[in-house]
Amino acid sequence: MEDEIREKYGRREVEDRPVLTPAHPLLLQRYTGHRNSRTVIKEANFWGDDFVMSGSDCGHVFIWERETAKLVMLMEADGHVVNCVQPHPFDPILATSGIDYDVKLWAPSSEREDFDPQYAAQVVGRNRMMEEETRDTITVPASFMIRMLASFNHLRQGGMLARWRQRARRNNPNYNPGA
Repeated sequence: MEDEIREKYGRREVEDRPVLTPAHPLLLQRYTGHRNSRTVIKEANFWGDDFVMSGSDCGHVFIWERETAKLVMLMEADGHVVNCVQPHPFDPILATSGIDYDVKLWAPSSEREDFDPQYAAQVVGRNRMMEEETRDTITVPASFMIRMLASFNHLRQGGMLARWRQRARRNNPNYNPGA
């Protein structure tokens, strides 16, 4: 692997870098513009030899040129979030899924390019703004919150809270739960 990288990026550039190990991988490229803050996992995949793609919290699939990291396609693929993007191994078909209950299959529909750079810049700008606004926010799935609330209710109804308060009163005569 290191020989392939040397051949591609030049011998001296690679020799100046630390030894490549799983603990010290070499970052080859960075692809930006998408957003990943609402769900835990986003998938990124290669599409052939020339493209890299990823889902986004804005409901779009982002497709970049692998070599330049230039955004070359933006597809609205979900009403909310796109988590998974998977190309067919042979045919020009893409499967996407998000949180809207559907798996969608995509195929080319025309010979002409359908990429709108101005619209893409708007989406990327919104993603940047949303990422900045939610930087300190943790999103918890509704199903997790419901389980937590049910557990608290179970504890309260099961007398755990009353027993905890009795123990607290025994251990601390100045205990006042209303204070």
